[in-house]
Amino acid sequence: MKERLCVIEGGRSGVQMDDRELARAARDGDDDAFAALVRRHSGGLHRAVARMLFDDEEAWDVVQMAWVRAWERLDRYDNKWSFATWVYRIATNLAIDVIRARSSREKAHQAGMEHRLRLVGESEPSSRSAAAGEVEEILGELVGSLTPQQRSAFVLREIEGHDTAEVARMLGCSATTVRNHIFQARKVLRREMSERFPEYLPASLRG
Repeated sequence: MKERLCVIEGGRSGVQMDDRELARAARDGDDDAFAALVRRHSGGLHRAVARMLFDDEEAWDVVQMAWVRAWERLDRYDNKWSFATWVYRIATNLAIDVIRARSSREKAHQAGMEHRLRLVGESEPSSRSAAAGEVEEILGELVGSLTPQQRSAFVLREIEGHDTAEVARMLGCSATTVRNHIFQARKVLRREMSERFPEYLPASLRG
């Protein structure tokens, strides 16, 4: 963790400067200005990415990579955009890549398990019954049913509280697409909740 935080702790200047001024200074070679941006936004980035991945350590890896990408691409930053929106977009795209890679690994593992079960003539394991747990843990399981785009839109809009237009800029899509992702996400989450954790639904929605 200390290695991950080294880039976040450096530098002392830029406290009075806004993001655009800091980005401009960083682009001109001011390392302290970039360090100020990192300190200013790393907490929010980590919180959002951790809620997408449900893995605190992996989220720090993604945040660190996002800052590396941001540093490498500072010359591409358009100050017509909020700097925070720009770096959130980088981090969100990296998180989506992690989700997709994780899904591919899980599918490969499942296929291998099913193949081995067929070879030894065993039946497939029965589905796990839902156990009561903390809301965050349950949400983590349910959100895993969403596509990467649905998950990102849902976390950024419904959990992190960014407005729809900003989420659209972060994800590189239209506001209508964001609203559709969230609408579909809610449908999936309600269905999964009904099937797996019906005891947490209001009585009027059960069954």
